[in-house]
Amino acid sequence: MDYVKRIGIELLSMIWEIYWGLAFGFMLSAVIRAFVSTSTISSRLGKDNAKALSLASFFGAVSSSCSYAAASMARTLLIKGASWSNAVAFMVASTNLVFEIFIVIVSVLGWSFFGGEIAGGLLLIVISAWLISRFFPAKIKDEAKAHLTEIDHQNNAHDHMHMMEGPAHQHHSHDMHQHGTNETEVPKRFKDKMLLASSHFYMDVMMVGKDILIGVIVASVIMVLVPKSFWNVLFLTDNHTLPHFIVILLNVIVGIVVAIISFVCSVGNIVMAAALWQGGISFGGVIAYILADLVTIPMLAVYRSYYGNKPMLMLLLLLIVSILISAILVDAGFTLLHWIPASHASRATQSHHVFAWNYKAILNIIFIPASIACFFIGKKQGKM
Repeated sequence: MDYVKRIGIELLSMIWEIYWGLAFGFMLSAVIRAFVSTSTISSRLGKDNAKALSLASFFGAVSSSCSYAAASMARTLLIKGASWSNAVAFMVASTNLVFEIFIVIVSVLGWSFFGGEIAGGLLLIVISAWLISRFFPAKIKDEAKAHLTEIDHQNNAHDHMHMMEGPAHQHHSHDMHQHGTNETEVPKRFKDKMLLASSHFYMDVMMVGKDILIGVIVASVIMVLVPKSFWNVLFLTDNHTLPHFIVILLNVIVGIVVAIISFVCSVGNIVMAAALWQGGISFGGVIAYILADLVTIPMLAVYRSYYGNKPMLMLLLLLIVSILISAILVDAGFTLLHWIPASHASRATQSHHVFAWNYKAILNIIFIPASIACFFIGKKQGKM
């Protein structure tokens, strides 16, 4: 019974720590997407150069932090003429360089990991862009484009069929197709833009809310139940024979593998990363785990449905290599700068007064009712 109580306390503590940041981040992302059209973004991302890559990263950073929404948006950008390097850069920035991710990282892991996430995300963008531009075969790109075109035609045919069934079906089908590809046009009136933002907020919560909750629950259980001895063996914490670089490399690989087989989205895996850090994984291993949110099994299924088998496998290979290099470089750089925390306790476990009256309590009091109102307004919009 004591274990159940401890898990419950850990779970509630984590939710209290991250709720306001998640709510604010998702609301901000929804507003930005309601005010900026997809065509405005994609028209500037057709070339593989530093300017286009920077714009792709910027647009991604001010967009959604949901892995699945980021993949859908990248698909839309590719359809509208963006290059593969820029589409992937958008995905990386959209899942690793967004405001709500930063808030949760600082709250749960601390400022060192905030810096590591920024450095790792930027390195991943540059390295993956270079690898994709050099080693993504044109033949596989053409296969992916053909697959995209075929799926797009099927969606259009599906919409046309519903248009023949009457105005109600036409309106519903059109809205669903627009949301699936993030192609909604920006309304002219401010009120309509805010209503569209509430709809984006509702769809994002419905899409990733379960993943975030699963991540928090799993992390709470792991922090309480998994013995430290297990983590010490897995992460070679007490190893004194292997070279330090080999230990770091193995930790990074473990971080990527754990991310691939997990079903947690980009925000939800931050609390899981805290559990891994508390268990003794290296700094670079944590960064690798967080960056690998784009190669989880559910995400690979999305890539396969969008682009086909070969493009999905090539994207997986290039992203894994990019994540591996980025995480090792971040670990090495932060070690040289002495920026890696000495303790493996997460900030959530360090705090004994999580529910104290402080800025988090005030922000939660503001954002809990605001997010609930936004959710139900968005839900109502979806039914109209």
